[in-house]
Amino acid sequence: MRVTVYELKPGLNGFVLDTQGIHCIIDIKDGKGSFQFLDPSREKLIRSLFSAPSSIFVAGGKSPEGGYFDALETHPAWSLQAVEATVKEELYGFNLGATIEYDPLELDKS
Repeated sequence: MRVTVYELKPGLNGFVLDTQGIHCIIDIKDGKGSFQFLDPSREKLIRSLFSAPSSIFVAGGKSPEGGYFDALETHPAWSLQAVEATVKEELYGFNLGATIEYDPLELDKS
């Protein structure tokens, strides 16, 4: 799998990827990622987002006893679920976006 991280820029209907502003290309193979930084200004942030496990909100509500709860799933760093969650949920808050190119052979394993 390959993830390309871009800066976001304002568009007509919200923010869009600035394809001229590539920060990083991440190649992920066998549960490990290798970074190639083209713009090192956000290196520390991008490394920390992708190298950490990802917690995803999956449910929440009120229990019969009256207490409130949130339910999370945690996925290990570099797993397909963690990478997708980072791209879809976390990057936007830092004015970043990304594309994911899936390796067909890797998808067959999951």
